[in-house]
Amino acid sequence: MRPPESNPQVESAFAPLQQSATPVERLPLACWLNVLSLDAVFVALLWQFVFILSFCGRTPRWYESFVLASVVWLIYVADRLLDGSRLDLSRPHLVRHRMHHQFASVWVMAWIVVLLIASSVVVLWMDAAVIRMGLLVAASVLAYGAGVHFWPGRAAVRHVLAKEVQVGAIFAAGVSLISWLEAPSVSLGLACVASALLFTVNCWAVAERESVADQNYDASRAGKPRRELVATSGVAVFAAIGGFAGWLPWLVVVCLVGGSTALFATSCCWRWQGKALTEWSRWASSADVRLPCFDRWVPMADWSLIISPLICWAIV
Repeated sequence: MRPPESNPQVESAFAPLQQSATPVERLPLACWLNVLSLDAVFVALLWQFVFILSFCGRTPRWYESFVLASVVWLIYVADRLLDGSRLDLSRPHLVRHRMHHQFASVWVMAWIVVLLIASSVVVLWMDAAVIRMGLLVAASVLAYGAGVHFWPGRAAVRHVLAKEVQVGAIFAAGVSLISWLEAPSVSLGLACVASALLFTVNCWAVAERESVADQNYDASRAGKPRRELVATSGVAVFAAIGGFAGWLPWLVVVCLVGGSTALFATSCCWRWQGKALTEWSRWASSADVRLPCFDRWVPMADWSLIISPLICWAIV
């Protein structure tokens, strides 16, 4: 497969950071969660808890949570393996992509093991209706993967429906899947739309923050500094109105308002801090191989989605 074409805008933006960055030996724990795709798993589990408790009046069963966690991990790892397979080590790149490029065989073996275990749990414990609905979500994941990784002229596809929007919608569908089967309603639909937008904003913020080292970043979508701020404000206002009007359960309202407020604060903090990528000196570098980069502030975006549901989970 042909490697992605050079992005002058990304490389020129990264150049001054390279001069001021000091390589470090240790990767922060929060960044390890991102590299191992565990941050997305935590977000999915907590928001599944919020949806099932709010609309079904119960907590998730162990196999429902296990299958969701496994599927989310499998999707993220597969996506990063595909990104890593096209990685150009002579250009700026992220630690997570380098990790999946460098240890692809280990990741593939782990991926197969998790897939077999998750499939066994689905066959033995999940209801047939859940499996049928899950197949629809799986089809949307395959369509996403085909459009993002294999479609000719991928930039044109992303221009029609951005990668971040697809991820946000699929993520919301996954965490609300059980709720749709047990308690479908207009209120649930509104909650799904609001949470999908919140997840999309999270993806926008991370993509923009890491743009100077992400070789898959679509630079044509840059230059929208107020997008995340407007979207997070909109989610918070909509959730508050929905709560007082009785459209949304209050647990969903609290998590939407808390998540959007935390993301708003994160975006403001990032703009105040500026982009500051750090090189990880664990691997040797040369004229043809750069050190991978990470941003110690990026995990704030996922923790913005974790804190409110986590507090609610602890209280309940």
